[in-house]
Formats: sequence, structure tokens, C-alpha cells
Amino acid sequence: MDKNFSRLLDTLAILQRSSRLSTPEIQTRLAARGHQVTPRTVQRDLEALSAVYPLECDQRTRPFAWSWRKSAERISLPGMDWPEAVSFNLLSSYLDGVLPGSVKDSIQPYVEEARQKLTQHFDKLPLRRWPERVRVVWHGQQLLAPQVSRSVHLAVTEAVLLGQRLRIHYKAFVQSAAKTYLVSPLGLVQSGAAFYVPVRFDGHHDVRTIALHRIRRAEIVDAPSGIEQFSLDEWLAKGGLGFGGHEEIQLVIRLFDRTVEILTETPLSRDQTIASDNEEGTHLVRATVLDTVQLRRWLLSMGHRVEVVAPASLRAHVTQVLVLAVKRYTG
Repeated sequence: MDKNFSRLLDTLAILQRSSRLSTPEIQTRLAARGHQVTPRTVQRDLEALSAVYPLECDQRTRPFAWSWRKSAERISLPGMDWPEAVSFNLLSSYLDGVLPGSVKDSIQPYVEEARQKLTQHFDKLPLRRWPERVRVVWHGQQLLAPQVSRSVHLAVTEAVLLGQRLRIHYKAFVQSAAKTYLVSPLGLVQSGAAFYVPVRFDGHHDVRTIALHRIRRAEIVDAPSGIEQFSLDEWLAKGGLGFGGHEEIQLVIRLFDRTVEILTETPLSRDQTIASDNEEGTHLVRATVLDTVQLRRWLLSMGHRVEVVAPASLRAHVTQVLVLAVKRYTG
């Protein structure tokens, strides 16, 4: 087999229908797949492939930009079977915002073929109805997803994928107007209906969280972000998406009205302990947790079914919020 076969196959897979990719962009994506080649080699490969496959080259730009013709049929070896068709159908439904933009473009022909096959060829199979019988739902009140422009989503996900920096026009929640920043994106996390990006701002070492839907414009900067030295799992474990709060506390709460069953099934921490209280049906729960905004929101959402016993500062905060709520409801 030709030693260049896998590289040529990956080149065909990288090319898109919906948008053109420049030679350097294709070279970068090939490098991410383990192919270290020069721009000239990429150009030669594309010229050779275009003699056999329906590829288009836009020579009005420098460097040249390439894509599949919009009328080109997807090359499928082997043909898609019914488990793959069901899987691609579910993939398009539940991972839509998580996938990099280039990956979404690459798999779109597969998604379309999957839907066609499920409708026309596998309509008698029981598994065809599987997507109608499973759902992923979010805990709490369902909110509509905020609007994110396609160009922003594409730039951010590609920067995360390729480990590149970004220049963004961003409007923070407390700002009246958007400002321009140079940032290093370090991941993408979905929380409820929204997506968040852990970033390092230029000149700073701490990691902050920005909302994807508050980015007005974004463009990739040809500079490494340092994402290889960042662990998304460790950042999350330390309360990264808890919107701050790296202080570990010994939480003690009193639960009422059989609420203890919730934390029996889904504990707050691995060292959680539960003991019966003096009053019938009440329990004391102790757990080591991070003091985050998310924790405080959860405690307040429990309403009259929970009482914060310790630490004193957290009890004072919850008391203050509830007193203010009572004032507003009673006038």
C-alpha cells in the first residue's frame, strides 16, 4: 500500500462542502491527525486528488482555498449499516453544540445519509424508533439555549481543537459594551442550556470562565494557547465551573421532610455522613465541599427543606438572602 494513502484519505475527510479551507488550514488539520507535511506537499496532494474526485479550488485567494463541490456525493466505505445510522442520528441531536465546527461540517453528510436510511431502508427495524424513545433532560427549570453565531462557534471550537489563541470581542455580564481581548481558550463545557469557555487572558496566569454566547466576534490567532498543559477535569474538580470559590468547607446542613433520601442516593461528597437528628424525620448531613456559587444556589433552591448549620459565614449568607426574599414577598 502507498505510504501516503492514509494522508490522502484524511485530506479528503478534512475537506468540507459548506466552506473552503486554505492550504495552511488543511496542513494544520493534517498535523492534528499525525501527518507532518509542508504546504507544498498539501498543494500537490490536492491537485492530484482533484483529478479523480470532485474538488474545487478557489484561486482568487492566496493561499488557494479548497472544498468539495456542493453536488459531490459522499464517499462511504463500507456502506452505512443500521447501528451506525441510529448512532449518527443521536449524535446530531445530543452533541450539536459540543462538536468542533469543522467536525460538524465533516459529519453532516453522514447525518443526512443516516436520516435517509432510517426513513427509507430501515423503517421496519425496531432500532429505528430508538431515537424517539430516549431523551436527555437537564435538571431544574428548562431554559432556551442562548444564541451563538455560527462563525463564533466555529472559531472557538477550532481554537480549542488545534490549541490556538483567540482574539475576541466580548461583552461581560456587568459591562455595558463589548471589549476586545486576546485569550487562550482551554476547553468547552456545557452547563444547562449554555456553553462556557475556560480561558487565560493575555498577560494573566489565572483561568477564568467566559460565556460562549457573550462573544460577539472571534478569530483564531496563530499562537499556541498552552492547552496541552491544562487539565479540564482537574479544573472542574476544583470548582472551575462553580463560578469561583476554591475554598473547601465542612458543610453541615439539617434536612427536613424526608429530603435526606436525595442525598442518600446522590451524595454531596465521598466523605458525606448522615445522622438522625433529635426531631423525628430530620437528619444532619456533613460533607466536605467547595464553597461555590453553584452550592449556594442549590441550598437556596431547597427552600424550607434545608437549614445551613455551618459554617457560620454560609449560614449568614443564606439567612440574608431569605430575609430579603420574605421582605419582597410581604411588601
